[in-house]
Amino acid sequence: MLFRASSVIAAAASFSSVLAFQPGADYGLSPTSNMYNCSGSFSTSNVTVPNSADTLPQIEPLSDAGWERWDFFMHGTFPIILRWSQGDPSQCDAKPVVGNIDVVILNINGTDVRTSVVGPLTYKNGDVKVISIGDNTIQWDAAAQWYNVTLCVDGYSLVLNTYQAMVDTFHPNVGRYNGRLSSVGDPAVFGSVPIPRGHSSGYLATPDQQNITLDGLTMLKHTFSGNAIPPYINGYSAAVAWGYSKSFYDTHIFFQIDEANGTVHEAAYLGRAIPVPGSTDIFQTTSVTYAVTDDTALYHLSENGNMINVTLPGCSVTNNISYAFNMTTGSVLGEFTDLGGGKTTYYTLNGTTVAPFGGSAVNGIVSGVYEVYRVPEAK
Repeated sequence: MLFRASSVIAAAASFSSVLAFQPGADYGLSPTSNMYNCSGSFSTSNVTVPNSADTLPQIEPLSDAGWERWDFFMHGTFPIILRWSQGDPSQCDAKPVVGNIDVVILNINGTDVRTSVVGPLTYKNGDVKVISIGDNTIQWDAAAQWYNVTLCVDGYSLVLNTYQAMVDTFHPNVGRYNGRLSSVGDPAVFGSVPIPRGHSSGYLATPDQQNITLDGLTMLKHTFSGNAIPPYINGYSAAVAWGYSKSFYDTHIFFQIDEANGTVHEAAYLGRAIPVPGSTDIFQTTSVTYAVTDDTALYHLSENGNMINVTLPGCSVTNNISYAFNMTTGSVLGEFTDLGGGKTTYYTLNGTTVAPFGGSAVNGIVSGVYEVYRVPEAK
């Protein structure tokens, strides 16, 4: 199971919620539209346009309740997971002021780093926006195009500079409310993907004085709620799958929320980048093909054991050739247990993709990460 925003006209309604979103943030705005750009339907949408305020903490660190997470994943020189958080999604009395960074960096010359940093989470909202836990920071610009990370832990120093290659974001919109992931009750679970496909460069300095150059693809995912995961949710999952071919790079992201009453919400994003010939990180064009939530006509997801298969229909523009991702979950990259017993597991994701390009079906390969969250077992 699993799991943008230009100016919205003043007449747009805002969802009634106990959450007090950041000024200028787009969460909860309604109505929003799904986007199906293959056929030209809604070629722009307020669920796909960047908004730097959306990445700021939407739960104030001094609140009495609530939780929030920023999952930063890098696929490249090393697999890297940096999970920034405040509060606890499975413990009702956990206060957001308790901040944490879970760190996983795998196979640094045979060494795996699995550690964490604990401390108060603070933030600054200016031309450069900053989230900090101690001296460890995520910073991004007002245009939401650059995201920079600095981290010092257990003798390791990490610096990553990331640019937002797709120049868009993804907000699921259950019930057509921007960023909403769940359907029942209040406070709801909200989320977005500020970086669907980023390109990062930087370095990792090790305790034994090595200075290792880093390069790779990145994703940043942001989720939060004003209370612990509501009891009507069994769990959620999410994934990013980066497809590669000689002609184009596709990025597919999906969310799935599994509710206790049998309702399953699915949200999916598909974007394409056309590289400059001879380059892997400079693009002639980028575009969003799909950004849909709860639309079974446009998105088909099936899971069987460790197999995940996805199809999205084509249209006349693609000679009616559809998009397909056939993926397999592999080894565990990292596993974390909340104070209240909820468990998050991250898996490698690999496979193949078939997608339309130039009027023909083109084959490619897929790499990415698959995340599963399970609520605590009933006692």
